[in-house]
Amino acid sequence: MRFCLPCLLLLAGCSTSQKPNAVSDADRASAIATLSQTVQRAPGATTTISDDIDWPAGSLPWDEFTLPTFSPDGLHAAVQLGDVPTMPVLAGDDGGLLTNTVIELHSIDPARGRDFAALVAAERGLILGRCADEIGVLVEAPRGMNGRWIGHLDWVTGQVRWIADDAKINAFPALGPQGEIAWSRRDQQTDRFHLVARTNRGVRAIDDGTGDWLFPTFSGPGRLRAWRLENGRLELVELDLSSRDPLLSAHRFVVLESGASRKLVLQMAATNLQPPRHGPQLAFRHPRLNRMVIWQPGEEKELAALAAGSIAAAPVSDGTWLAASENRLMRQHPERDGGVVLRSTLAIPVATTSRRWTHLLLVPDRNKLQLRAVNLDE
Repeated sequence: MRFCLPCLLLLAGCSTSQKPNAVSDADRASAIATLSQTVQRAPGATTTISDDIDWPAGSLPWDEFTLPTFSPDGLHAAVQLGDVPTMPVLAGDDGGLLTNTVIELHSIDPARGRDFAALVAAERGLILGRCADEIGVLVEAPRGMNGRWIGHLDWVTGQVRWIADDAKINAFPALGPQGEIAWSRRDQQTDRFHLVARTNRGVRAIDDGTGDWLFPTFSGPGRLRAWRLENGRLELVELDLSSRDPLLSAHRFVVLESGASRKLVLQMAATNLQPPRHGPQLAFRHPRLNRMVIWQPGEEKELAALAAGSIAAAPVSDGTWLAASENRLMRQHPERDGGVVLRSTLAIPVATTSRRWTHLLLVPDRNKLQLRAVNLDE
């Protein structure tokens, strides 16, 4: 998801100083155990198995920590390699300089599964962002006292167009369906983020003076959602950017009354890997419920639950969801027991806008991610 997108299988088990070569099989198993419990069928649940519904779509290099970011149509992927940034850097706590990461840009052939030579981004020291469009992918560049910049990395040229390049800490950018962009920003001397949104109405800052505003995402044209953290209390907030004061008409939902942190919000946000144009759904892994949930603002029941132990999810056009757990991938209706098991191994789903490959599946394979393509509309 994302959000640089730290691998959701490792994130909860990593320390703030862990490097990729320090991640052993035991560490990985421990992290999975921390993130998810063994999936158990509820009494009376109906579960069926479906085979041979996906096909090979190539592979991507992997640092065993950072998940790739895909273009909405699934034809491009950005991969982050090199030294894994520390958790304080990823979560925006540390504004230090980053130099030893490399972003590779890969073309994908979901129809035939061919691998192509990668294009290496000209800039080093970048953090891979959560969002991409047909032109490129968002990245962040921690530059120490010179701030943390946000850029748009072109799929074809490998060049970065800078969007925010001042001395402030700019982080967690997101793209909207009509070219909007939003991110979190703070001064170097202030340990609290506020939101910045750039739309066709101009650029505006959103700040209530007390909350720490993190990981914005667009749910539609002019509709912005963000995580708000204050004294360990965590809320999801939906804002109408067309309002004179978006905070006055905000819809709020309390996720945790206490115990939340930026690191925890990073972990929760990383489990939502859908592209920005797929729809208004927001899925995340709830740390208390131990499963993926779907936030539905305005509905009688605002949180719809997916399978117990699920650690990632992606929406399907018919209202079902793909829910991934440690040992299977299931297609299910929210709030219903059971479903159709598509794979009996770990596979992380990513929704696309393509009608030929509605989803890509990421299957960890040592220092590679094997890609599988799925068409669930047939």
